[in-house]
Amino acid sequence: MKDERYYAAYFEHNRISRRGLFRSLFSGGKKAQAESAAELLKRSAARPPFAVAEPLFLKQCNGCSDCISACPYGLIFLNDDKASVEIDFSACDLCGKCAEVCSKEALALNLPPDTALRPSIDFSCVRQHNQSCLFCETACKPNVLSFNSTTRKMQLDNEKCNGCGECKTACPHNYISLTL
Repeated sequence: MKDERYYAAYFEHNRISRRGLFRSLFSGGKKAQAESAAELLKRSAARPPFAVAEPLFLKQCNGCSDCISACPYGLIFLNDDKASVEIDFSACDLCGKCAEVCSKEALALNLPPDTALRPSIDFSCVRQHNQSCLFCETACKPNVLSFNSTTRKMQLDNEKCNGCGECKTACPHNYISLTL
């Protein structure tokens, strides 16, 4: 749950004038508001799991590298003095050790874990070419990656995916890449 410290820090970083507030309420409708909110919260890089909203994360993370030391798989590194995650050789098991050691509250265990990375499956995927392969589907712990036999394509439930990278590391052909 987001507590009052989260919202206080969020609103300290995001100021809005009365004129801006009324403009956003009376122009563009709910769709424009949702798009602008989504654009505001869009991540500029893949973040460790349990990262707070991007504007707050950029303010809170000071590049202390405590999360880097805590990650048992060495997936976290500094990018522009902010913690980022790169999943190439090992998946993130969402253990939460990075959030446990974060003293700046840029990572919070009370948030759902998500790196914001999503699998992108190459057109060369053998499953999409009538060959038997289940590596990525069986490795996907949240079971959000599946094969659609009608379209002959792999499909992903973006809302339930946590960006752990299990599918990528399980693919023996390297047909899966992770993108923001």
